Amino acid sequence: MKSIDYIIIVASINENMKLAHTIKKELDLLNKNSDIIDIIKLDLPMYSSQHEIEKGIPDAIKSIVTTMSHAKAYIVVAPEYNYSIPPSLTNLVAWVSRIGDDFRALFNERPILIATFSGGGGDDVLNAMRVQFTKLGSLVIPRQVLVNYKSILRKESLVKTLHQLIKFSS
Repeated sequence: MKSIDYIIIVASINENMKLAHTIKKELDLLNKNSDIIDIIKLDLPMYSSQHEIEKGIPDAIKSIVTTMSHAKAYIVVAPEYNYSIPPSLTNLVAWVSRIGDDFRALFNERPILIATFSGGGGDDVLNAMRVQFTKLGSLVIPRQVLVNYKSILRKESLVKTLHQLIKFSS
């Protein structure tokens, strides 16, 4: 299995998926291998200890954990959902934290770039992701990607942000 250096985790369809593909295209231009994980398509069951006891860890989670464990860094693209993190992303984090003895294993000291296309402002989801991933031990890079209907994505800013992520993950 080929290792992917940059995993782009997308917690939405439409505009956030377009943003993820734009980020992937820029990584390709920088000769960095990346892949997109669409957590909506995974259709994961809602995490609960009862579900885990009765049915175990879903195979999709086991596969994602393997992919994530070999990545240099993550890029998390999520919309603002009621001024915070969308349930699909929270659910993914809950599931992957159940693999192994250390719930922080996939996040500890891992560089993460956070990004959003939000119908609202977008600051709240970025702040919530920054707090959550920092508490999990991740190195959330200072630059972030914030796009909404009033603020378009500027290519030069995205490239600078990706360079920062690459530097942190080297």
